[in-house]
Amino acid sequence: MTLKVYNKCWLRVHGYTPPIHPCDQGSCYPATGNLLIGREDRLSSSSTCGLNGEERYCIVSHLEDKKKCFRCDSRPQFMRHPSLSHRIENVISRLYPGTQQRSWWQSENGVEDVTLQVDLEAEFHFTHLIITFKTFRPAAMLIERSFDEGKTWKVYRYFADNCTDQFPRIDKAPALNLTHVVCEERYSGVAPSTEGEVIFRVLPKNVQITDPYAQEVQNLLKVTNLRIKFKKLHTLGDDLLDKRMDIQEKYYYAIYEMVVRGSCSCYGHASRCLPMPGVETRPDMVHGRCECTHNTKGLNCHECDDFYWDLPWKPAIGKQTNACKRCNCNNHAQSCHFDNAVFEASGNVSGGVCDNCLHNTMGHKCELCKPFYFLSSDRKIDDVDACQSCDCDPRGALDEGICVSKTDVDNGLEAGKCHCKSNVRGRRCDQCEYGFWDLQEDNPEGCKECSCHTLGTVENQGCNVYTGECTCKRYVTGRDCNQCLLEYYGLSEDKDGCKPCDCDEGGSYDNMCDVVTGQCSCRPHVTGRNCSTPEQGYFAGLPDHILYEAEVANRSPDVQVQIREPYRDGRDSTWTGPGFVRVYDDSYLEFDINDIMRTMEYDLVVRYEPQQPGWQQVNVLVIPDSPPDPNGPCAANQFQTGPTTLILRSETREEMLYPPLCLEAGKHYKVRLDFQPGDKPQSSVLIDSIVIIPKTTALPFFNGTAMNEYKRQMYERYRCDSAFVSASRYPVPDECKKLLTSVGYTVFDGAFECGCNLQGSTSAMCDPLGGQCNCKPNVMGRTCGNCAPGTFGFESGGCRPCECNPIGSLDNFCDAQSGQCRCRPNTYGLHCDQCQPGYWNFPNCQQCTCNGHADICDSLVGHCIDCRDNTTGTTCDRQVLIQLQKLISRLLNLCVESYYGDPRLGIDIPCRPCPCPGTISEGHSFASRCALDKQTNDVICECQEGYAGPRCDTCGDNYFGNPEVPGGECRSCSCNNNIDISRPGNCDLKTGECLQCLFNTEGFSCEHCMSGFYGDAISQMCRSCVCNILGTDGAAGACDRITGQCPCLPNVIGTSCDECREDHWKIASGEGCEACDCDPIGSLSTQCNLYHGQCECKPGFGGRKCDQCQADYYGDPNVECYACQCNSWGSQTQQCDRVNGSCVCITGVGGHKCDTCARGFIGTAPSCRECGECFENWDLIIGELKTKTTRVVDAASQVKQQGASGAYTSDFEIMKYRVDEVNRLLESSSVSSSDLDDLNDMIEERRQWFDTTSTGLDNASDELANISERILRSNSSLAVLESKVGALQSSATSLKDQAINLQEANVEGALNLTREAKRRSDDSVRRADGVQKLLSDSERQRRRIGALLDQISPQINKTQDDVSNTLEKLEADIDSVNGMFPDLNELVCDRAGDPCDSHCGGAGCGKCGGISCEGAVTKADNALKLAQDAYTALKLKDADADDLLRAVTQTKSEVDEAKNLAMMAYDETQTAKNQSEAAKAVLEQIEEDIKDALDTQGATPEEIRQVADDVMAKTITLRPEQIDELNEGIKTSVAALTDIEQILRETEDDLNMAKQLKERADYAASEAENVLQEAVQVRGELDKTLAAQRNAEAANEKAKEDIGAADLDLKQIGSETTNAETTASDSLTEIEALKRRLEELQKKNLQNERRRDQAKNESESALRNATVVQETAARLKEEYQQVSRDLESKLTLFEGAKEKDKLQNRANTLANNINDKRKELQEMENEYDEHERRAVSIANEIETLATIMEEHLRAIRKIEEYHRTCNS
Repeated sequence: MTLKVYNKCWLRVHGYTPPIHPCDQGSCYPATGNLLIGREDRLSSSSTCGLNGEERYCIVSHLEDKKKCFRCDSRPQFMRHPSLSHRIENVISRLYPGTQQRSWWQSENGVEDVTLQVDLEAEFHFTHLIITFKTFRPAAMLIERSFDEGKTWKVYRYFADNCTDQFPRIDKAPALNLTHVVCEERYSGVAPSTEGEVIFRVLPKNVQITDPYAQEVQNLLKVTNLRIKFKKLHTLGDDLLDKRMDIQEKYYYAIYEMVVRGSCSCYGHASRCLPMPGVETRPDMVHGRCECTHNTKGLNCHECDDFYWDLPWKPAIGKQTNACKRCNCNNHAQSCHFDNAVFEASGNVSGGVCDNCLHNTMGHKCELCKPFYFLSSDRKIDDVDACQSCDCDPRGALDEGICVSKTDVDNGLEAGKCHCKSNVRGRRCDQCEYGFWDLQEDNPEGCKECSCHTLGTVENQGCNVYTGECTCKRYVTGRDCNQCLLEYYGLSEDKDGCKPCDCDEGGSYDNMCDVVTGQCSCRPHVTGRNCSTPEQGYFAGLPDHILYEAEVANRSPDVQVQIREPYRDGRDSTWTGPGFVRVYDDSYLEFDINDIMRTMEYDLVVRYEPQQPGWQQVNVLVIPDSPPDPNGPCAANQFQTGPTTLILRSETREEMLYPPLCLEAGKHYKVRLDFQPGDKPQSSVLIDSIVIIPKTTALPFFNGTAMNEYKRQMYERYRCDSAFVSASRYPVPDECKKLLTSVGYTVFDGAFECGCNLQGSTSAMCDPLGGQCNCKPNVMGRTCGNCAPGTFGFESGGCRPCECNPIGSLDNFCDAQSGQCRCRPNTYGLHCDQCQPGYWNFPNCQQCTCNGHADICDSLVGHCIDCRDNTTGTTCDRQVLIQLQKLISRLLNLCVESYYGDPRLGIDIPCRPCPCPGTISEGHSFASRCALDKQTNDVICECQEGYAGPRCDTCGDNYFGNPEVPGGECRSCSCNNNIDISRPGNCDLKTGECLQCLFNTEGFSCEHCMSGFYGDAISQMCRSCVCNILGTDGAAGACDRITGQCPCLPNVIGTSCDECREDHWKIASGEGCEACDCDPIGSLSTQCNLYHGQCECKPGFGGRKCDQCQADYYGDPNVECYACQCNSWGSQTQQCDRVNGSCVCITGVGGHKCDTCARGFIGTAPSCRECGECFENWDLIIGELKTKTTRVVDAASQVKQQGASGAYTSDFEIMKYRVDEVNRLLESSSVSSSDLDDLNDMIEERRQWFDTTSTGLDNASDELANISERILRSNSSLAVLESKVGALQSSATSLKDQAINLQEANVEGALNLTREAKRRSDDSVRRADGVQKLLSDSERQRRRIGALLDQISPQINKTQDDVSNTLEKLEADIDSVNGMFPDLNELVCDRAGDPCDSHCGGAGCGKCGGISCEGAVTKADNALKLAQDAYTALKLKDADADDLLRAVTQTKSEVDEAKNLAMMAYDETQTAKNQSEAAKAVLEQIEEDIKDALDTQGATPEEIRQVADDVMAKTITLRPEQIDELNEGIKTSVAALTDIEQILRETEDDLNMAKQLKERADYAASEAENVLQEAVQVRGELDKTLAAQRNAEAANEKAKEDIGAADLDLKQIGSETTNAETTASDSLTEIEALKRRLEELQKKNLQNERRRDQAKNESESALRNATVVQETAARLKEEYQQVSRDLESKLTLFEGAKEKDKLQNRANTLANNINDKRKELQEMENEYDEHERRAVSIANEIETLATIMEEHLRAIRKIEEYHRTCNS
């Protein structure tokens, strides 16, 4: 192992890098191949010819050959004879192994159901199948697969020439998804007779696959067995495949080659596969056992390797290896397993669990030490001896010597540290705490206490163990070392005792702070201990905070505001606000300055954007509202009586006024800018804003001390304030941020409120430095309060882009509320992307041409819509309806329009005027015609638009009125375009009240926004109320319909009721906001937190209202607060009772501080245990005695106060009453002795009963005692349960608060769900209404059609009789024609037949002509084939011409790049010349050489490269199979020829086109040669440039030596010369690269020459072929004319026959195809012309670039002249 590592290191040190494994970078896959190779023994077929003996077979396509039939013998002895043996293994290779003979598999003759099957030895990924047939492809077949060793099979795809007949229940291709099994007809046709292919892809191209490892994808790809079933043969007219040998021997299946493409299935974890055990390997064989990587194993890498289960197994995908991860058991375990629960608990990071941890460890990763062991600090957890035993000192340790198992820095835990007594320290608890002494085991606290303050003494030791003296630390004072010095605070364990206050110079008023907390005295809205942080929701102002936009300034009338849209490429804006104002000569701007907060000097900066070279002179006048304070710092800085001149230069974007202004706090100033006329007329400049920037270096904390001086130097060194002069924002250095924050606090006296717009920003928080809020998309401004220019719709999601159509709109700015763009004339729409109604053809909108009969037309083609006045046509220019009506009336003997009845004989219903509801003559009719219903004899009128009912006596949909009465009419409902006119019932038919208002409107005319919406209903701009559900009063209704103001709950404000009123909180309660009630003494502000109500407390105060002591304290905060000091082990919480300070103890612990065991418990807190049952019994007895004693004491107190008689007066009175009652009874008693005896017996009985009862009471008393004991135990358990209930209640309260916060945060989501549900409901209602209207229309049309059928049914019956007679006559004619078929067949098909010939067919036989038939059809087919060959040749020549053109274009593009590189080299050379005087002569020569090169006539490098690029870009877009398909289509077209003369005329045009293409190809070749010559010339010029560059390099070396010897004033020039050398060297490298590119270009030009010659030869060949075709076609024409004359007399009998129609249709199809091809040639010619125009355009562009280059050269010469003069 060591030697191996050494070898790797040696190889890397000596420059050898081992190759990267393909699986290291991501997923890897084995190479795919033919799965059949090497698996001959696993390939089988259900039928093979010749297995049992020799069989004879014939080939249909060889009928024209002498030998048509052959023999097949596939027995083993003939296996090496490929011409005889046709076993299934022959399909693996096209050629028989070791020979050049073709081999194939062939089935038995006439067998239709044949199965081919391959059984793989493992699971493979199968991608596609290609079968090449020797005979016709099957008429029906299917492909199946199995991935469970053949137990179950599933179909991949069906193939059939007619899927409907062969597989009627299977859908046709294409597949809709991966699992969709379809039938495909593409690969099952008769043609071709041989070499036909069947191609199947497992994953179709038309289905998008997002997850390649989805279950459905894997189920398709993985296979163990593949089966192909052939179901039906093509029998070529032998429809009945009978058992005759001469029939069957012609039809069989035969396959040249079958390719099963795939690879072994490794799930992306292997790059190659190995042979399975026992499988003989071959070099080109695809094996089935994966060579797994990524720590996986298994036949298919389908599981993780041993001890690699830290992550779950996954397939590798793309760049993700998803490798199995090794378990981390820290060398303490031998095995591990994956636990999904552990994986999910870790956040899907680690799921490995170690088994049987060793070496005193435990945990999922053996990462923890067992109890009473700890992780040694000098060892890692993976060390065998990492866990060591605890060794605690029994004198000072607790808990039986247990120690901390692991170091936890965050919680202050040290590994191995024992649990010490209260006054003991040290890891082993073997030392006294500082301030204590005398460690003893019998001392419960361990050590005794000293008298000195420990924190204030040196080394925190408190007292000296010998003398008891106190020694104070550096910053500590006081007798007991218990106080900090001034400007120090926080007595602690620090070396110096106290820490400096270190108050922020700007955020605090001074450097004094609280001695306990260190809190400094902060400026307004500044917080933090040292006053360095703004309060939440506040920020520190930057130097350019006082900014005034020119757009809002007072200005002269000629000043124009110009809004600018932010850059769309991500660049930062170079302006602030919405844009600029354009000012002209004699314009002015006036700004009001009213927010100066500190009296000091300020710089006035004007930000602008120049518009032309030169400068603009501006007079700046500052006018205060009152004289300066005579005793203030600005007293000596009186403002000038006249203005100060400021020059706005064209090379900058901001100018600063000098001298600076001294401005006083609280005063109002006016700054006026007067723009003076410039040198040029009509000069202008764009003004952005002015900024008042303070002179920060004069602030106190930048002066006075060495530290302040250092801060000022730091401020100036990093130019902290320079970045704020410009409107462009640059990153602020980290060194400046703290200084800028302090400056902002000082200049602006504290912090500013963020004021973030809650609707436009993502939160209420802003950047603490500068205050920029985090804006939502397309929202701008510091507070995110406005939409950016070019956007609109200031809503909760930000602003949306205007997206104005660049053609239809004036600009990209739209209305900020509605988003309406500013449209050009005749365009409209929100984005100005449509023509106005009545116009069409956007963007060239034209008025609709409808001849006054329609208002609108189709927006794309201009066809008129809804023509009126009985007109029709695309322009409403044809009247057809009235004429058709009159014609029908005359034919059917009906009443004329506007009358009804049936005047025919036998019916005699006279024609009467239509009552709709009155007649036309009465002036009370709303229909132009009517009809009589034959069923009901009712009159049904055809009403005008807007009228309905059988008599047009009611108004139709969207109309209202009272048409029943004379003079009444129906008028259109006025609903302000807020209805869907296609729906019925939009308005009340009588009153016109709108009933189905859309766009969230309501009202009589839909003129108001409906409840819950607001806005402008007339403009369809009703928006949903945006009401915060938590702050809105639901009982008060919806928002205001106009303004959108929601009804708010008490103390809630905002349009959406989403904010609490100032000094209120708890909007999430849903009952309004509660008052903060912050204690005015204990809180810093009256405003509390909006969500949890916590007031901002002063130091020492706590509680929600700051009216209590702070956390973990108790007492009266106005008097004194005391620390709770609850024992952390024995108390439930560190917060004690805020009144008496008693802590809340855990069960068994008691004491005021929870530091002792409670009554009834023993031990040492917090390890307390119950005393037991004995104590409980005694405690019960003592409790009873205590109660009795209390009563006796109370009685004694009463005797003491009232005397014995007074104390027992009531008892004495009761006794006296009873004695008197006895005496009375005795006196009145007349009881005899017998009665007394009976009484005694009764008393004895009662006594016995009492004895029994007493015994029962004793038993009950014992039971009661036991019950009492159980109650005590239950009470103890109940106390524990109560504590748990309290914890649960706290958790529930927390969850409730979180739920309220969540509800508040996601109310909009719930509201959106509700809105979506309402929208779906509305859509359902709308669809139902639409269906109802369709039903009504259908009913009305049904009645009309029924009435019309009743009228014309007699005429139809007569017509049917006539048709029947005609058909009988036609049948007789057809019978006579059939008798003439044999003679006609002999002329057309070459065989007479009766009616069909078995070989050549005949009319109506489905076949005519054949291989050996010489009829007219066969001759026409041959002519068509010749024409098709000519067309194919022309197409190829045309494609070659395109390739040549693209190659020339590519060459031109590359030459263009060569020119650019040459220009770059020239520029670098000129730079070197300017920097070095010594190289002057050489560089001048270079300049002349390059100038000569540029002046040379001819093509430029850019032109050459562009032409080359275009030429190389030309490619053949058709694949070979597509060309074959096109060839077959042409054959089919030619087969349908009937007019040879027309074909000749069309072919003649193609021939002329081919000649033209040849001429153009020759011309393009000539141009390519010229370009090549120009490229060679450019190369020569570049070689000259290279030589000159080398001379320049040598001269630069000499110049460097000369400059090194010059004086110090020329050091800068020397540095620049060095840079020039580097640049020149880079130029040399680039020129070398350019040289290589030119060589490549020369090679490409040579290729172009070869292509030109090839195109020329092929064009000549096409011309010859076309000539031959023309001659052949002429000969065929003569033959065709002869045949036509012979057939002329007989064809007259077939004028109505179907065969003539078919021939005519085929001829028409051919003519259409030829016309299409001619159009394609015309399009190609147009494309060629377009390329020529582009070349001319590029040449013009190059001339323009050359002009620009000449300007650059002139500028370079000027700079050269300047340096030459300077150096001399």
